[in-house]
Amino acid sequence: MKNRRALIVTAVLLIVGVLVDVLTGADAPFPGYAASIGLFGCIVIIIGSKWLGKLFIQAPEDYYPQDTPPDHVEDLRG
Repeated sequence: MKNRRALIVTAVLLIVGVLVDVLTGADAPFPGYAASIGLFGCIVIIIGSKWLGKLFIQAPEDYYPQDTPPDHVEDLRG
């Protein structure tokens, strides 16, 4: 549900950006040029940072040694 709402908000904001360009007569290759460049640039930054985070920051699942105590511990109280 959140993804759908985010997609709708993004589309509405992109349409508003195009309308602002059309109404103000901005000198650009096509209406909404700045809005679309900003949107796609942001998407590239987000995807690139996620990729770099997985590549350099996150540790693999077997990073920690396996000598951790088991979940069930013997009751030594007697």
